Amino acid sequence: MKHIFYYFILCMIVLSHPVRAEFSSSEEQKIQNIVQKYLSENPDFLYELIVDYSNKKANEEKLDAMSLTYDSKGDGKMGNPDASVIIYEYSDYNCGYCKRLFTTIKTILNEDDDVLIIVKEFPILAKSSVLAAKAALAAEQQNKFVEYHDALMTSVGSITEESLQSIATMVGLDLDKFNNAIASSRFDQILQRNMEAGRALGVEGTPALLIGEQLIPGAVSLEELKKLISLERQNN
Repeated sequence: MKHIFYYFILCMIVLSHPVRAEFSSSEEQKIQNIVQKYLSENPDFLYELIVDYSNKKANEEKLDAMSLTYDSKGDGKMGNPDASVIIYEYSDYNCGYCKRLFTTIKTILNEDDDVLIIVKEFPILAKSSVLAAKAALAAEQQNKFVEYHDALMTSVGSITEESLQSIATMVGLDLDKFNNAIASSRFDQILQRNMEAGRALGVEGTPALLIGEQLIPGAVSLEELKKLISLERQNN
């Protein structure tokens, strides 16, 4: 079989490589005949080859997407920066399920000091989602993300410029720096990176959690999240 597989690879090179001077026409024909005979006798071989290649490409794309997610420069963070378990949360401030999950996450952080939550701003639901995401990133720049994120996630009513300003005042932000940051384009690259990473991972809505190599969509329960954290800790 190895002998035939070797000729199969040679045939693929002959058919796809622009330089074909290595083989004469008769040699090429012999190789093609060998391959055709082998495939007719082993029809599953080509299928398995294609599946293996597809799986390899899919895995490479998944790793690339996770690498984008792991790039957390500028993202808001909650919990222990030296934690052994890192959870990446794709979130939108207009998402009711994200607010429900936030209650669960707060409980986790209060009970477990070995967890870090990195919030990947993923503003997909409304224009105000983008504005809120930029406001949270501006708060992160002033080391006030946790307070600002908490206030936004527990707020009621629509997100407006006025409400974002009110929260900024409440948590003690420098309003000039806050407003200048939001008005600038400094957060566009972070948001673009997070959108690309989420789409590459297959995030179709918020919230979505990446724990290790597992993507978990939706607002999981406290019990489920604890189990996922425990499993990730065992895998580390």
